[in-house]
Amino acid sequence: MNDFLIICIGTNDNDTKPTRNAIRNITDFIQSVNHSNIILISVPYRHDAPVYSHVNNKIKALNSKLLKLAKIFKHVNIIEPANNRLLFTKHGLHFNELGKELLSNQLVLHILSVLEEIKVNANPITLGWYDKNLHVNVPSIDRTSNARTPTNYQLSTEQAPKRIKKLPVKRKDDFLWGI
Repeated sequence: MNDFLIICIGTNDNDTKPTRNAIRNITDFIQSVNHSNIILISVPYRHDAPVYSHVNNKIKALNSKLLKLAKIFKHVNIIEPANNRLLFTKHGLHFNELGKELLSNQLVLHILSVLEEIKVNANPITLGWYDKNLHVNVPSIDRTSNARTPTNYQLSTEQAPKRIKKLPVKRKDDFLWGI
């Protein structure tokens, strides 16, 4: 029981295929693998579709069924990534760098808490980092608490672009201008 299996379901096929087949397949797999810790990552919502869309309603139903599965089986846990638009790329379907970082922090925190490597007696001072471009406070992994998800991150309302803007080129300075 010191090994982990992470199941991350995507959103691409969620609209075209019935969710009951997916739940049945996942349940059969969970029952067959009862000697390992299984971490289910809930399906992230699609930000390229409206919140009230049919796709997001199916994702919500699938996530609630995954949550029920995690309650039924003792060796199964679920991680729910944050559903903030700023954690997704411009098109809204995939996580951006910050979204991936937060999800990986959640995974590490969960794995450490299950392995009981979190020592309550030692109280190290942990410092988070601050991204100046995105105006985001991201906590470091706090090994003093049993929290499985970082909850104290804050996102600003606007995401700053990552590319460096170049000054416009003046045609008078171009070497062909004098010809």
